[in-house]
Amino acid sequence: MKLEYALYDISTNDNEIKDNIIKACSYPISSISVFPQYIKLAKSLITSDIKISSPVDYPLGSLDQKSRLSSIDYAIKNGAKIIELLTPNYILCNKKYDKLRDDIKNTMALCNENDVELRYILEYRIFTYELLYKVAQILFSHGIKTIYPSSGYSLDDINDNILASALILKKVPEINIICNGNIWNSNQVSAVQKAELYGVKVNSINALNLLSKNIAK
Repeated sequence: MKLEYALYDISTNDNEIKDNIIKACSYPISSISVFPQYIKLAKSLITSDIKISSPVDYPLGSLDQKSRLSSIDYAIKNGAKIIELLTPNYILCNKKYDKLRDDIKNTMALCNENDVELRYILEYRIFTYELLYKVAQILFSHGIKTIYPSSGYSLDDINDNILASALILKKVPEINIICNGNIWNSNQVSAVQKAELYGVKVNSINALNLLSKNIAK
């Protein structure tokens, strides 16, 4: 099971971000996700094979395609090896699947050109499961291998996150899902272990500490 760390707290100052990145690197994580403006800092602190990931169009998925491509290009040039792209939610609201396919093709082309992995972030708490199934199927058919069920922008119980992932996997069993609900205690750790997840992304050092003894890199 993959273990990932996300540092998205907008109230954290530069020194705290530096300390958290250094602490996170001591755990068996496969990637650290930071906002684009902190990619260079993360790159200067990571000495292992931990990959740097960055969210784009976070947290609303409301930018137009040109702005999304520009933001992806900026993150890649700064050193991101994984792009976590919010699904264009204004497109999903209107069920304009052809435009979603165009978004995937254009962003995938940019990432492939730079040997960068592209992942998409869904919002299971906003859209119906029928819509999520359709989106997951489109993403996988266009070469997106890994998705997140939620942006994690607000409180998100890991049990709900796991349930959403399980329902999506029933329709698209081949896709990899990295759960990213909040984890605070040992009961939630047990839920993660029982779910046999492909991966889990957490946003606190405490959660890393709870999980790291049982999850291999």
